[in-house]
Amino acid sequence: MASITGKEVPDARLLLVGEIPRIIASVKDAGAAKAMAQGLRDAGLAAFVCGDSELRSRSVGLAAHVVIFRDGAALFRDRPGREVSVEPGDVFLILRGRVKSAAQETISTTKMTLNVPATVLAGGIPIVRQVTRKATRESFRAEDFVRIFDRRSPDPRVEMFQNRLDYTFLGPDLSPSAPANFEILVRKLRQWFPLAIFDDRLTRASKADVPVAGPEERLEVNGKLIYLGYLAIARMAQP
Repeated sequence: MASITGKEVPDARLLLVGEIPRIIASVKDAGAAKAMAQGLRDAGLAAFVCGDSELRSRSVGLAAHVVIFRDGAALFRDRPGREVSVEPGDVFLILRGRVKSAAQETISTTKMTLNVPATVLAGGIPIVRQVTRKATRESFRAEDFVRIFDRRSPDPRVEMFQNRLDYTFLGPDLSPSAPANFEILVRKLRQWFPLAIFDDRLTRASKADVPVAGPEERLEVNGKLIYLGYLAIARMAQP
């Protein structure tokens, strides 16, 4: 690998360390990138080429609100009523992740304090006044999501967010807790699509190999790398 990438052996070894598939080189010439990837594949490594714009593009998939499993297929419907039907054999990857967002909230506290000047003017009779203070506090929220991919595109066919689903489709399995319902949904998805790869690495904190604008772009970049990594492995296994 060191001879293929032009890096020193210790540096080349470090590029193979990490939970997320690593970007081992950034080159401007597409031909050189493809030749390097082929050299790595010839050495027995799963390698792929991905453009920077493709890596950073926002994943677009149907944002499901309702999930129905019938007639051997899963039907996903969003709020406006658009639908996507997915056959069990069409799913290549089920990717679970967690997005964290910061929100600011204003907190008001009210208390009664002694109004000293008014008390003096009143001859010592205690006069109190109401004082309201406002403070801004930053809170962090986490929401799990799951995306379903086929082999045709690094964009998901469907994505589901923990707090944006109508869980009544769970029937008797329905729980009062959204996190518990989401766990049931993920379990059912794995049962409905038994041939699909399941990956939950995006639920854990990880860095990106390229500069990113924030945590959401980091999720997008790492999600694409995970998908393309599995696709490269699958293609290597083909006769």
